[in-house]
Amino acid sequence: MFSFEQRKLIAQLGRDMKKLGLTVDYSKIATDQYIEFEAEGYNRIVVWLLNGCFLSLSLSNNPQFAKVAPKVLYIANKFMENYRKIDMEVTV
Repeated sequence: MFSFEQRKLIAQLGRDMKKLGLTVDYSKIATDQYIEFEAEGYNRIVVWLLNGCFLSLSLSNNPQFAKVAPKVLYIANKFMENYRKIDMEVTV
C-alpha cells in the first residue's frame, strides 16, 4: 500500500512528533489513511494521507501547547510537501 520511501517518511514524522510530546496513533493508517497526533487530550492534529495529503486540526488555547504548536505545524507541513513529492513519483 505504501512505498518504502513513504513508510520511512511516516516513521520519521512519528518520531519528530513524539519528540515534541505528542502521542501518535497509527491505528487508522491502513483503513482510513490518516495518522492522529494528540497533546494533552484537547489538541489533535490529523494528517490525512489520501487526496493529496492534508491536515485536520482541533486545537485549544492551552499555553503549554502553544509553545510547540508552530514546530508541530512546521513539521507536519514539511512532511506533507515531501509525501506529495514521493506520492507523485510512485503514481507516475
